[in-house]
Amino acid sequence: RPPSAAMGASCCKTLPHGEAWAVYQINGEVNVVEGPTQVCSCACLGRDFHQLELAIANESEYLLMHYRDGRSELKKGPCAEIIHPVDHKSVTVQQAVQIGDQELIVVYRAAEPAEGQPVGKAKRELIRGPGLYIPQSVSEWIHEFVWTGPVSGADNINEPARKKVNALKFQKLRTIPGKMYYDVENVRTKDNALITVKLLMFYQLTNVEKMLDNTNDPMGDFVNAVSADIIEWCAPQKFDEFLEATDKLNTLGPYAQLKTSAMKVGYEVSRIVFRGYTAPQALQRMHDNAIEKRTSLMLGKETEEEEQNMADFKLKKEAERAMQQQQLEMDKLNHELEMRNKKAQAERDLKQKEQGLEIERLQQVQRLDKKGELAAYLIAKDCQLPPTVNVATMLAGTGTGSSSHLPSFPGLRF
Repeated sequence: RPPSAAMGASCCKTLPHGEAWAVYQINGEVNVVEGPTQVCSCACLGRDFHQLELAIANESEYLLMHYRDGRSELKKGPCAEIIHPVDHKSVTVQQAVQIGDQELIVVYRAAEPAEGQPVGKAKRELIRGPGLYIPQSVSEWIHEFVWTGPVSGADNINEPARKKVNALKFQKLRTIPGKMYYDVENVRTKDNALITVKLLMFYQLTNVEKMLDNTNDPMGDFVNAVSADIIEWCAPQKFDEFLEATDKLNTLGPYAQLKTSAMKVGYEVSRIVFRGYTAPQALQRMHDNAIEKRTSLMLGKETEEEEQNMADFKLKKEAERAMQQQQLEMDKLNHELEMRNKKAQAERDLKQKEQGLEIERLQQVQRLDKKGELAAYLIAKDCQLPPTVNVATMLAGTGTGSSSHLPSFPGLRF
């Protein structure tokens, strides 16, 4: 290399490709030079070199640039911008707002002034997802919701569900059905029992414009309305009556103010679940003892009823068995009487048949022997004489008239 060329290279600063440098002149002027190039850096010129930063935004980002003359500009990514040391006050990379399905954001931007209206009036616009939202101008802003929400650390559903004002801060509004746990505390019944009613509310946002026009804290409205409904429903009831009627708290009937308030702000309450109640330990202990005693008495009553029912059952079965035995004996006796009657009737029929045959035979005898004595024949036939006994003696030769001295007996012949 010739000496003149080497001297020239040593007096120049090489700026690589993709870099930008600010060259400060001795008179205060600032020039921005982008590589690749060479800039004379001789000490006699009094130049000062500073490498400039490059702001880069991808597809889901954008650049927010503020100029020293008061202007602001948005540049949608993907893009890159060299941060000018004189023109730019700041250049920042901003993330686009990611809006999910069934989500929306509320954007306020400058409206075109109509005739006769003041300049600077803003209009409201709903941006629904899913999608990425990048502002159209620096002057617009996204509405931030500040609602009543759970106190910090209330993630456990078994803990008291208390609410705190301004606990929820967000920009993306969900339109899908939601739920909220809430415990209505310090509720007094008619007999001055202090209880806490635990509820679970299911709701859905149906009209966003109506909600934005009528309230800035719908959850706070829900809390106040449901508290008023529970207090009003429990006030005329005693503690025992409250326990008997808790099934009604699972319906929408007792929550008139809640339904009215929800409808007014564009919400719909679809269902409410009664999750139980809590009471002071002394009251709960008394109630548990009463339940235990009632349960014991009820079990004793059921046991006694079962024993009495068993005794009645046995007695009924014994009576049925006795009736069945009596019926069997009566049937047996009726059968024997029936058999005897049938036997007697058969004998009578046989005797009548025999008598008929005898009469017929006698009539035939009468026809054959018209002079015969039928009565004598019947007497001789039916009335038999007593038997005759012949008695003799072995005293032969005592005389022929000795027999006259023997006694005389009817039916005996000597």
